[in-house]
Amino acid sequence: MAARIISALIALPIVLYLVHLGGWGFGGLVLFVGLVCLYEFMGMTQKQDGLTRVLMTGLGGALMLGIMTGKMASLPGMVVFTALPIVVVVYFLFRTGDMQTVGARASFAFTGLFWAGGLLAVTASLRSLPGGDGWLILACVLAWGSDTGGYFAGRFLGKHKLYPKVSPKKTWEGSIGGVIAATGGAFICREVLGPQVDTTHLLIMAPLAAVFGQIGDLAESMLKRTVNVKDSGTIMPGHGGLFDRVDALIFVGPTLFAYATLVLGQPLQWLPFPW
Repeated sequence: MAARIISALIALPIVLYLVHLGGWGFGGLVLFVGLVCLYEFMGMTQKQDGLTRVLMTGLGGALMLGIMTGKMASLPGMVVFTALPIVVVVYFLFRTGDMQTVGARASFAFTGLFWAGGLLAVTASLRSLPGGDGWLILACVLAWGSDTGGYFAGRFLGKHKLYPKVSPKKTWEGSIGGVIAATGGAFICREVLGPQVDTTHLLIMAPLAAVFGQIGDLAESMLKRTVNVKDSGTIMPGHGGLFDRVDALIFVGPTLFAYATLVLGQPLQWLPFPW
């Protein structure tokens, strides 16, 4: 626990400063985190193939760059998006390894590009909205508020198992408590840091995003049980891997992004391409 608190206290001020700074100071942080998450994901699912681990991490980083700069929303970006499954399948066609597992490894690789890389890039694109730092902090409040609220509600009130096959300790009481805590945190966040969202919309958006955050946490638990690992990595003392830390956030972020752009009509100002 001590290592966990110390590493969080060191990382948090740096992250908050770069979120406030925006631009490629923040974009560089996201790319770094994304590359680590991709490398962890590929490490869990491509255990005996270091080359594939590196190449798929690089391909995921390129996908992230295209999303954060808005290039993936252009016609050439759509062509690249369409070509990605073909590239992955052809790669594994000529690097089969064990024929009993090659289909699963190819599927994991393609899924990882969008799960560990793409979803994080969409989450980071919240910074491209008006008041984007507030949107990003709201995403963090919802993700981590749901996790913390769920832990305490489950510990003191939990009786009914939520999904024991995937996560034996989670309960319905903890899940509901987490959503309530996250929603309350969202209203506090709005008053202190923004974004300025109408109460009706926040009452819809916050619980919805908190639920998706819990789904993200369950999804990573499912993945880790499938590949028989405890943590995605060891980069953060006391916390495990970076992918473990953002599993809920990268489901919350796209939910907020979709609501802000499609329902609230928020405009976007993508990061300029860095060269």
